[in-house]
Amino acid sequence: MAKALPKRFKPDLLSRDGTLFNTVIAQSDMPRLRDILLSAEHDIHCTARFSRRKNVVVVSGNIKTTLTQECQRCLKPVDVDIDVPYELVFVDDEERAEALPDQYDPVILDEHGNIQVIDLYEDEVILHVPEVPRHSEATSCNMVKTEFGELPADVQEGKPNPFDALKDLRLH
Repeated sequence: MAKALPKRFKPDLLSRDGTLFNTVIAQSDMPRLRDILLSAEHDIHCTARFSRRKNVVVVSGNIKTTLTQECQRCLKPVDVDIDVPYELVFVDDEERAEALPDQYDPVILDEHGNIQVIDLYEDEVILHVPEVPRHSEATSCNMVKTEFGELPADVQEGKPNPFDALKDLRLH
């Protein structure tokens, strides 16, 4: 049975019992995420399991949400589903974060060794926001007309192509 993750916590204390935590965060509670979404009406569902590896505390789990953005094809709202695993390492300062091997993604704790739930997950969700959001198929978009105005009469009547004379030219 999973427990609710506190809003502010010490990762070191949570790593001692290996409990699975669940939390639900409103997208509207994340100011930087809210600024890049068309609407922040969905919730973010997160699971977290804290453990120790050598001398660091690690949190791993899954993040699941729906991001509402503007489709870059049709400029209408599009929902992008996110369901991704994550693994993060907690460190006390920037210096320790830089000293970690490349396979670790660091999270810097405050001066008391605590972290806010929103601070833990906001960056991770933002990393999965698509650069170019769009509907999965072009047929899902109501494509706007890309031709403007009328074509000249000579083009519509089939004016001869000036390059037709070159098709019989043989180049060796």
